[in-house]
Amino acid sequence: MKTMKTMRVVVLLCVVAVAMAACGGKPVTVPALTAADIGPMTKMANFPHEIYRIEAGDTVQIKHVYHPELAQEDVVRPDGKITVKLVGEMVVAGMTTSDLEKQIVARASDQIKSPEVVISIAKFSEKQVFVGGEVGKPGTLVYRRGLTPLQAVIASGGFKDTASVDSVVLVRLGPDNIEVISRKLNLEEVIKDGTKEQLYLAPNDIVFVPRSEIADANLWVRQHITDLIPFIRGIGASAPLPF
Repeated sequence: MKTMKTMRVVVLLCVVAVAMAACGGKPVTVPALTAADIGPMTKMANFPHEIYRIEAGDTVQIKHVYHPELAQEDVVRPDGKITVKLVGEMVVAGMTTSDLEKQIVARASDQIKSPEVVISIAKFSEKQVFVGGEVGKPGTLVYRRGLTPLQAVIASGGFKDTASVDSVVLVRLGPDNIEVISRKLNLEEVIKDGTKEQLYLAPNDIVFVPRSEIADANLWVRQHITDLIPFIRGIGASAPLPF
C-alpha cells in the first residue's frame, strides 16, 4: 500500500509526464474520452459519497456495539495504519469501512464474545484536484462533489489564449494509486455548443491543458523571425531585409 507522500509524488510525476509530452514538440497520444470510458473511470474514482476506500489523513471512528468503552477515533497515518484497541496496528488505507469492520471482528473475536463493530469516517482528509498547463493559475483546488473539468479550469484562472481547449487531458488515479487512466476532453464543445460534460472530477484527478499548435507556431515565429529583426537591421542600415 502506498503512503500519502508516495501518492503525491506519483501525481506530480504524472503532471510532469503529460506536460513534457504536450510541450516537448511531440503530439499528445492520449485517446479521446468516449461513452464506453465513463463506467470504468467512474468505478475507479474514490468518491467520498459512494463506496469509499479509506485514505491516509482520514479520521476513522470505531464503535463496539456491546463494548462502548472500546470506542475510538484515529487519524490514518501517512503509512496507512492506525492502532486499534484489542487488535493493535492495522493497515486500513485502501479498505472500505465494511472491509475494516470484518477484519476487526475477526481479530477481536478471541478476546471478546461475538464482537459487533461499526466503522465510519468521522472526517475525510482534504481532497484535491490538480490543474496545470495553459491556465491562469496552475495549482491545486479543494475537491467538491460535482466539480467538472471546465469548472476546475475556470476556478484556476480560465484558459490562456495559448490553450488547446479541444485537447484537455484528464489523468485519473485508481484507489490503489497504481492504476492510471488518461483521456482527452474536448471542452471547446462544452463552451461553444453547450454540450454537457461527460463526467465529474474525482479526488486526486489531474486536469492538464496543453499548448495549442497555433501557440507553438506563433512562438516559433517570434523566436526565429520577429526577435531577429533588430539584429538583422543592425548588420547594415542600408542592406535590404530578405522579407
